[in-house]
Order: sequence, then C-alpha cells, then structure tokens
Amino acid sequence: MKKFKIGSSRLLIMKETPKIRSWLIVEPSADMATVHAAGADRLVLDLTGSSESWESVAGSCKAWAELDPDHLPAFLLPPFASMRTEVAAEYAIRAGAVTVLLGGTRNGAEVQRLAVVLRVEELRFGRPPGSTGIVALADSAGILAAASFERCSDRLYGLGWEQDFDPLSDATRLARATIGLAASTIGVMAIDAVSPTRNGPFQSECRIARENGFTGKLSRRLDQIQIINHIFAD
Repeated sequence: MKKFKIGSSRLLIMKETPKIRSWLIVEPSADMATVHAAGADRLVLDLTGSSESWESVAGSCKAWAELDPDHLPAFLLPPFASMRTEVAAEYAIRAGAVTVLLGGTRNGAEVQRLAVVLRVEELRFGRPPGSTGIVALADSAGILAAASFERCSDRLYGLGWEQDFDPLSDATRLARATIGLAASTIGVMAIDAVSPTRNGPFQSECRIARENGFTGKLSRRLDQIQIINHIFAD
C-alpha cells in the first residue's frame, strides 16, 4: 500500500473506510428494509437511470438512516459521456454522500473533473472540501488507460471496472488483471465488476477476483451478497 502525505484527503478517507467486501447497487425506489436484510457492506443508490427515479433519493436515504445510521449510502453517478454527471453529483452531495462511484470512467482526467465538481457542491452545501471520496469504475477505454489513474486525485480511494465481456473470456481476464495491478500500484481498493452469472460460476468469479488482489465486488443481486461477503472475508 502506498503512503500518502499527512493531511491529504485520500489519507483521511482511507483511514475512515473499513474493508468493503460487497457493494450492492439498487434503484432509489427499492425497499430499504429488504435491501438492508441482504447484509451488504455498502449500499449504492443508482443514479444512472432517468432523472425521475432520483425523486426517491431523499426518502430512501431517510429510511436507510433509520436502519443503518453508521453507514451512509454511496451513489453511482452516470458517466460524463451522458452529460448528466454534474446534476447527479449535486443530488448525491445534497443527500449527504461521502462516497460516489463514477460509472464509465475513461481516464484519470475524468476523476480530476469529478473532483472539481464535488468541491463546488461541497462548498455549496456547507460540506468540508475533500470530504467525498471517489471510486472510479473504468470502462473499456479506462481499462486501457489504467495508468492514468495514478496521482489523478487524492479523493480516489477505489478502482473498479465495468464488465462488457463474457465472464470467462480472455478479455475479462485481461481487464481484471489490469485493474487489479493498477489499484495495487496506486494504493487503493480494487473492486470487481458486477457479474451476470450465479451459483457455481459466480463463486468461481469471486475467487478469481480475490486471487487477483481485489478486496470486494459490485453486485445488483440481493442473493449474491452473502457469497461475496464469505469469499472476500479476511
């Protein structure tokens, strides 16, 4: 793990962040009691859908705070290519986000761009500057530009990827290895992609990810969470 200068926002974020095995991505309208029962280490509210779906964010955050006040939800932001990232970031900061995941991240420059957006929103809503961490989810371009994430922002404390390939293909193995190595080099958490598989193949994917240095995995399925938690446990 790389060392960071005393007082840097990344050092503060990483000190306050325990190991996160499972990241459960759900729609803002999901039933929070059902989601909480799944046992995920981190809830992620999905803001990549229509802006109408965002209207449920405030209610979901309130319900979640009653269930798990010590772990605020993270937010999945749409990629910059969608032209909706800034508006989604405003929603996230207004809701009290301490972590945002940037979908479809193409390079480290986009992480820097998001850091600027977050600083503006933090000041706007009276939040300490630098208090919101970033997890970059690299798309195919981002995987090829993995080296660009090094030193791109002190806010970056996790690096993951988005799976557009067959889970058992050579492309998937290359993508996973590339992100795992990049995260290790940078000194941030490596987070494996959402998987479309289940049961035996899914367990194998989790084990392969852990063997490649990943500390956790994204999921959109409630029934995958306990498998993830077990395989990525210390």
